[in-house]
Amino acid sequence: MTRSFHRWAMGLGLVAALLLGGMVVSGGSGTAHALTNCTGGAEALDSQESQFLTLINNHRAANGLPALVISTNLNRAAAWLARDMGVNAYFGHTDSAGRDPSTRAQNCGYPGGAGENIAAGTVWDTAQEAFDAWKASAGHNANMLNSSYKTIGIGREQVTGSPYTWYWVTNFGLVLDGTSGGGGTATATATATGTATATATATATATQGATSKAAITSPAPGSRLPGSTATFSWSAASGALEYWLYVGTSSGGTNIYNASQGLNRSRSVSNLPSNGSTVWLRLWTRTSSGWQYNDYSFLAATSGGGGATPTATATPPPTSTKAALITPSAGSTIRGGVASMAWTAATGGLEYWVYVGTTGVGSNNRYSASQGLGLSRTVSGLPTSGTIYIRLWTRTTSGWQYTDYQFQSAP
Repeated sequence: MTRSFHRWAMGLGLVAALLLGGMVVSGGSGTAHALTNCTGGAEALDSQESQFLTLINNHRAANGLPALVISTNLNRAAAWLARDMGVNAYFGHTDSAGRDPSTRAQNCGYPGGAGENIAAGTVWDTAQEAFDAWKASAGHNANMLNSSYKTIGIGREQVTGSPYTWYWVTNFGLVLDGTSGGGGTATATATATGTATATATATATATQGATSKAAITSPAPGSRLPGSTATFSWSAASGALEYWLYVGTSSGGTNIYNASQGLNRSRSVSNLPSNGSTVWLRLWTRTSSGWQYNDYSFLAATSGGGGATPTATATPPPTSTKAALITPSAGSTIRGGVASMAWTAATGGLEYWVYVGTTGVGSNNRYSASQGLGLSRTVSGLPTSGTIYIRLWTRTTSGWQYTDYQFQSAP
């Protein structure tokens, strides 16, 4: 019986090796990077992957730790690696595209790095077998019981004819990205243009009562902030165990502030912009049922100070600051499963990013990668029926902006 398993401890810089009953167990970190997509990574859990989620969360609960929630993006990363190892007959954290776990997770749409456990064995088809193996190894068990991790992706693949047949991957993340089970009430936006980060594609709305989620009480949502520093306060939520605050220049963004508040109900945040742009705040509440959030937007102060609050909460930037898709042309059809894209150069453009998806506006299940300052990209392997969604991002000194496009596909 052939068995092997490795671990990657994100951010800890750990490299370890030990011998267990003749089996080499090691962990290390790759350094190569490549910007490719995660096409083929399964988003949904099968029955054994679901069983593994139960096993690891029971294990964490027994050690006084909160449960991990599923991230669809990390699921794709885990499933992609599990299949890649089998198809390409290797076993390691650096994949066939040269990516380490953190790079691969980001390529799959996750807004941060990732820790990773991997296992492979000819008879390791069940969740219990993979879980027991990792639990018996100090390094792998440390990943499963890391108190900083909040999300998990789980991948299990059977590749007939491969060296190990069965491959398991778990990816762990520090960021609740809200893609599955994150507790938010996200409602995808379907507007033609907008502003967001290259990892946020939805705007959450506050639909639940204050009994389950805290709510901002000041400043008033939609109002103009007083300056580059503002104090945010919120109501107490029934049964709250912890609050967490994101502040950024995009919906769900954390580029300004990202930290636990414990049970405090106010926080002074500095380094806010003073250019009149939109500032986004996501207020998380953790209860015994998990994490939930409410999203809010405010208008940044201007260099001249505060002022009257306008009726709109966000103003799209002028189109000259965003790249625009030239081909495919509006109203055209993408044929043969190949999208050959080209776009205009944006004034002050620092980077372009492309999403291609089939599951809705802003989806990236088919392609998600930085283009640097390139002005074209061809994506193949797309379906030949249905709708293809393309989101073209532009990064300038003001942050990320995007424009959405939709095309019909045909053979």
